[in-house]
Amino acid sequence: MTQWYDAELIGSREETKGTNRFWFKILHDKPLDYQAGQFFTFDLPTGEKRLDRWRSYTIANTFDNSNIIELIISYKKNGLASEYFFNEINKGDKIKFKGPEGTFVLPDAKDHSIIMLATGTGLAPFRAMLQKIDKEKLHYNSLHLIFGTRKEKDILYYEELEDFAHFIENLHIDICLSRENKLPKNTKNMHFHSGYIHPIYLNLDKKKINNSTFMICGWNTMLDEAVANLITKMNVDKKKIKLEMFG
Repeated sequence: MTQWYDAELIGSREETKGTNRFWFKILHDKPLDYQAGQFFTFDLPTGEKRLDRWRSYTIANTFDNSNIIELIISYKKNGLASEYFFNEINKGDKIKFKGPEGTFVLPDAKDHSIIMLATGTGLAPFRAMLQKIDKEKLHYNSLHLIFGTRKEKDILYYEELEDFAHFIENLHIDICLSRENKLPKNTKNMHFHSGYIHPIYLNLDKKKINNSTFMICGWNTMLDEAVANLITKMNVDKKKIKLEMFG
């Protein structure tokens, strides 16, 4: 039988325009363990039917025994869940959830290289993974995050990404801005580009591609294009592509 838990909203704030961070305290007597990249399913008070009520969100922070979890959610006008999170829920409100679920998690660090592709709030699982890697000092042969958004002001966890790029061993970050006129200044391990994410991974070194696992999270249109490119243009084995889709 599925076990449901209660979580209490303890805080929220705007991260970028139209995207907010929400922190919940899990009301459970023991820490509820989960792996970075997994998700919980929430039963929201947004209707009578399960289709209207249940929403799944990847946890944006790594497990740390505190029973505090973070969600990062973008607003969608007239969306049942969006309207609830942005206009109705108040600090102290409680909602039920179940989980964790999902297999979109880090591979074993030994002899592994990972290329992470993300757009928008699809950054959530990778932020949790990078927190875990940083916290536990995990060693990977290579880590490469390619993140796409519209403008510099839309970059999620901007300062944290800068810290990751500086402190995590073998990590390089490329940020693609599709509607930015003036690109930010590159740093040693974090570079900025005009346009979309696809040309970045398509122009990677063939040896790096062959030795890497691709992990992709974002809207289904981005995932479809990325998977098609990897398989048809770059001959990447399907078994080396892991997906987490939303929208």
